[in-house]
Amino acid sequence: MFLAVFIVVPIVMGPVSAFADKIRRATRNQQERLSLLNGHLQEVISGIRVIRAFSMEKTEAKRFWEFNQDLSDKTFKGHFYHQVGPSLTELFSSIVAVIFLSFGAYLMEDGTFSRGMFMAFFLTLIFLMRPFKQMSMLSNSIQSAISAGDRVFELLDQETDIRNSANPKFLKKMEKGLSFNNVTYMYPGAKNPAIQEINLEIAKGETIALVGASGAGKSTLVDLVPRLIDPQEGKVLIDGIDLRDLDLSNLRKRIGIVSQQVFLFNGSIRENICYGNQNVTEEQLRTACEQAFAMEFILSFEEGLDTIVGERGVMLSGGQRQRIAIARALLLNPEILILDEATSALDTESERLVQEALESLYKNRTVIIIAHRLSTVQIANRIFTMEDGKIVESGTHTELLQLDGKYKKLYDIQFSENV
Repeated sequence: MFLAVFIVVPIVMGPVSAFADKIRRATRNQQERLSLLNGHLQEVISGIRVIRAFSMEKTEAKRFWEFNQDLSDKTFKGHFYHQVGPSLTELFSSIVAVIFLSFGAYLMEDGTFSRGMFMAFFLTLIFLMRPFKQMSMLSNSIQSAISAGDRVFELLDQETDIRNSANPKFLKKMEKGLSFNNVTYMYPGAKNPAIQEINLEIAKGETIALVGASGAGKSTLVDLVPRLIDPQEGKVLIDGIDLRDLDLSNLRKRIGIVSQQVFLFNGSIRENICYGNQNVTEEQLRTACEQAFAMEFILSFEEGLDTIVGERGVMLSGGQRQRIAIARALLLNPEILILDEATSALDTESERLVQEALESLYKNRTVIIIAHRLSTVQIANRIFTMEDGKIVESGTHTELLQLDGKYKKLYDIQFSENV
């Protein structure tokens, strides 16, 4: 009789194992739908001005309802599986208990069981069934946790193409400069290379500029320097050392980047400027702000440097965000300074002031400028015109004008627009 109790354990616990995979899949589906809904909400909040400008409120509300309904369906399904497993376990436990108690009562009446044996069996059955019920509830929680953990570990296990070499080298100071040797890069899924067969030497302390139409490959080329991407063909070198052989952190700490798309964290102005360089004095911080011509508008805020900028810097104007980014780059005091449309969001007066500040900092730095406004690149030692991922012209501003090529055409177009 006692052995028979253990024989029916698989029957009682059957629903737990039967619904384990269903609970895991349902929980994963629910989390994926919740992620989509949150992503849509963030997109709507970030783009609320565009949505209002195009009168798309109803359309976005409908999309939100569709995301929400999908999440609701998956949540309902998940709750169903969470409840049906323990319920079936409870039902099977009750049925088994009734069967065994009835059979035990029959054996007691038959004289096979004494009253003491029957009570011992009855109490054993009660104490045995309780853990099974608790295991059923615990299994649901475990399956949900496993599903959540699977998504986290998938992200953690993803291998990045950009990694340190087995024995990375450490560069104390750049002595010679940057070299691009027959470099080609094609984005995944693209039909044509973004840049192809680029050969370029940039000496230490030299300022060079990259100009050309959108999509010419300028930003792709400079993304190779901090190893945001690696070339499929060719090499990028510092002092003759392949960037892939250098320690990644050691490389990136000597590079300052101010891009067209400025990203600010939802913290204070101070925290954003000091990002990546926490061990700075108040004097160094204020000097960087003054050099970027950011101190004037910072002091106009009641909290000054401790003013919260909001998500992605929403509390600041485009020009203010850009000057914060410039101050952040200057505070790093980098050997290599990359300016990717760094003054594109500034008004004419702010651009002039920031340009003067930047030009004073070009000394003893290797500077790479990307700009559509040709007025900002004329100071460069050399200017490279790019088209379809290739360098088609190079020279000083004066030399390129005399060449009467692509650069001259771009210059004439902008000059005529200004006139």
